[in-house]
Amino acid sequence: MIGLLLSALALQSAQVDSLMAAGRALFAQRVIGRYAALEDFRAAARLAPTDAEPWYWQMKVGFYLRSEDGDYIAREALLGLFAATPDYNDAWARFRDVYHDVKIWRRAERALAKHGEQPAALEHRAELLIALGDGRRADSLLAVATTHAPVTAATCLLRAEANFLAGRRQAGFAWHDSALARADDDSTDALWGEAWLIASPDEVTRHTLTPRGYRRVFYKRFWQQRDPNLLTPENERLEEHYARQAEARRTYRISHPQRSTYYSRCARALKYYEDRQELKALAEQGAVSVSSRVATLPVEALQDTALPLAARAGLTAQGLIYLRHGAPDRRANCVTDLARSGFALPRCSSFLDAESWMYFTPDGPLNIPFGKGEYFQPVTTEQVRNARVLMHTDRTTLPAPLITHVWSAYFKSAVAGLTDAYYKARGDSAAIVLWDANGTPTRATGRGLLQLTVPPGGYDLGLDVDSAGVLGRIRRDVTVQWFSPLRLELSSLALAPIDRNTPLPDRETTLRGMPADLSYPAGTPLAAYMEIYGLATDPTSRSRYHLRYSFEPVRSVFARLFGGTARPIVFEFDRDAIGATATQQLVIEPDRLPPGRYRVTVAVTDLSRNVKSESVALEIAIR
Repeated sequence: MIGLLLSALALQSAQVDSLMAAGRALFAQRVIGRYAALEDFRAAARLAPTDAEPWYWQMKVGFYLRSEDGDYIAREALLGLFAATPDYNDAWARFRDVYHDVKIWRRAERALAKHGEQPAALEHRAELLIALGDGRRADSLLAVATTHAPVTAATCLLRAEANFLAGRRQAGFAWHDSALARADDDSTDALWGEAWLIASPDEVTRHTLTPRGYRRVFYKRFWQQRDPNLLTPENERLEEHYARQAEARRTYRISHPQRSTYYSRCARALKYYEDRQELKALAEQGAVSVSSRVATLPVEALQDTALPLAARAGLTAQGLIYLRHGAPDRRANCVTDLARSGFALPRCSSFLDAESWMYFTPDGPLNIPFGKGEYFQPVTTEQVRNARVLMHTDRTTLPAPLITHVWSAYFKSAVAGLTDAYYKARGDSAAIVLWDANGTPTRATGRGLLQLTVPPGGYDLGLDVDSAGVLGRIRRDVTVQWFSPLRLELSSLALAPIDRNTPLPDRETTLRGMPADLSYPAGTPLAAYMEIYGLATDPTSRSRYHLRYSFEPVRSVFARLFGGTARPIVFEFDRDAIGATATQQLVIEPDRLPPGRYRVTVAVTDLSRNVKSESVALEIAIR
């Protein structure tokens, strides 16, 4: 009996091998043979249902045929393959390229469930459950997977997403931190698979230039610089990103990837411009500022960039923009330009035909129309530029309405080669971060004056202020001043109100007393503090210099036109000091500065070399 069984198995194996060989030969024929090959692969699968290869070749036939029939063939083959093995070649990646809906996800999850606690099967099931919105069950499967296999960055990211989806935000933040801690060992680039969706072109380049195994700092900088509230321990942008991903999957997912390929969508996008009469009508209304010939060219280049990005993300063009910027501030159907009301798109009935979105940004409103929700459909060169900006940038929608009053000041540090940077903002508390060119952060948090000691150079600045629970946010580039030991240099000027009976304040005392909005009470003496570096010394180590303080009234346009010339209030005198560095302090009595706005500068002339240097202007108000 055993001999007969072994003989039958050997015969079956030979039949499977023969069918697979015949099927591959037919598949290789250029014009015909794919359906015949499919029959051979199906026959082999019936004989050996647990063998992944017949299922995999059926999938290849389906992708070659590409039609709806081909999509069905590939999808059914993949579902059969998942029942045979959870992780065969690139089958899981190819599954993303076939028609998806809730029923398909559930069928795939049931097929993978046949493999029990195999880690690959559990991870893929967790991905499907995340797509189905069941974060709690997904996380429980991943917890089991981690008992059978090492925890990777990919596993941590899945657990982060599952927990955010389940509403367990603290666990989500913790698992994302665990993923970042494993960034240097992320051989599958799972962290980049999450980050590229919102990365800028500069970040794409920096990621490419950062060798694998050295990317932890890159990813930490990537997410830290997007933190919308530096005063909290969590990065709310992460929570926002995962929420957008869930909504984009639900609303803007490409359900038919085979019918929404880059080329077909480009054709549909550009077809709009083939109707010259329609474009001419829009131009006559003022909605189009360029000729149809010129309009087609930038749009074609735009689609060449945008559509592959959206397709790679498995989203429509709207989905790509939603993931980066969130819901639009305004939207309308069948309108070519929300910035110019009244320009309706002919032959349009609903958002299924065309929809325009508008985002309000610090640089002005950005408006872009979409065709059938899938592709960009700009009708002006301005909208082409808007689309490029929107698909290369991202934003948080966490509100920060507080108008932030803040100043910065730079002084030479006691540590050679470093600069003491001071910041003060009006509010209950503030947090500041300076990211250097390598993405390394230096931060300070507290009330009142904040100090950072850093090497001079260019930085990305993040400054958040909280006032009575209202957030203010600043993000910009800054340059921390360098003080050369070889030439005359001036520190920032500090001005603080003082009491007549107190001694002159030192650097930090003056800076702490300096109002964040640079508004000073009238009738109060002002103490000025500044440091001078690089003075020339004589043989007795003494230096001599001339000082000129200028308080120039800041006047309105009307006052400048009809009020005559306002002369600046000037204080100047000679001083000497021991050594090449001097500390300059001055008390200005209130009767010397009447109420008003002033632009304050200090000029220092080194009398030994006749070299002059002037401070950065400081604009103050005395009320």
